[in-house]
Amino acid sequence: MAFFLSEIQRYDAYPPTVASFIRIPVSMYDGRGSSLHRGSNYFSGHANGVRMSKAATDGKWDTETLTRSFPGTGIPGGDVRDGDVIGAHGDMGESWLSAVKEALPDGGGHLDLGCGSGRMTFALANRWAPDGWSIGADRDEETLDRARARATIENLPGARFLALDVEKEDYTAILSGRLPDLVTAHLCMGLEIVSRAASVLPPGGMFACVALHRDLWREIGRPSRFAIAETELESMLERFDLIPQFLRAEIEMLEIENPRDFLESSLNADFVSRWKKSGRWDALNRYLEGGGRRLIARAQLQCIARKVAP
Repeated sequence: MAFFLSEIQRYDAYPPTVASFIRIPVSMYDGRGSSLHRGSNYFSGHANGVRMSKAATDGKWDTETLTRSFPGTGIPGGDVRDGDVIGAHGDMGESWLSAVKEALPDGGGHLDLGCGSGRMTFALANRWAPDGWSIGADRDEETLDRARARATIENLPGARFLALDVEKEDYTAILSGRLPDLVTAHLCMGLEIVSRAASVLPPGGMFACVALHRDLWREIGRPSRFAIAETELESMLERFDLIPQFLRAEIEMLEIENPRDFLESSLNADFVSRWKKSGRWDALNRYLEGGGRRLIARAQLQCIARKVAP
């Protein structure tokens, strides 16, 4: 069975990329994951009552690297969470998500950029609902329709999902005069995103983002053009008066025991088609034929920053 793409990979929409399309189901985790560094992951001392981690105060990144094997135990397939099939590169880090929940005050306002089918809105519903609100913005009407349908089913009238090109259009129109306590951008990152998010945040408001890490697929020598380094993200935040409160890098290494099986049965058709067009497919084959057996299949930079007055 082929692994699945995540429909929440917002880099497919802003604009298309071929960053990472393999699936590593949670059931296949082989137990050999090793934590190279695991630090404090929460905040304090923020106006919203959020605890600040030591990593945030000294400007250091908390980095964790895990190893998974292919094939592993369990049945290959999609890991379905809240109706979404989660791709290896697109899954939300648990430490980051826990910290994001703490960054949003009860009954607060939330703006999600590149929302897709609304995963962030629903993941944070126990914080903003029923007295607050959450607005998801995306340019994909199909995923917005799914988000709207789910909000109706779950009786969340404070959730709205609106069509917007979050890289090019102003956010004030969809906010209708409201100021968000939290803006999220999960795998929908870039200078324009940070700039526009910072422009609608009040002092003390929080910006939570996840970006692809430069190390993703580094073994084949063809990294995603959307991937960034830690220093690049830090520079973006500083430029728009956003002070990091949470800095974390998560890396997942895939150990491949059978390259032929990996190429023939573990990758979906969309992955193969796009990578052949980009030249990455040949690079991947050359790497595996040359004896390469380890691939960084998931690499994320995760951050939460507080807006300060300029």
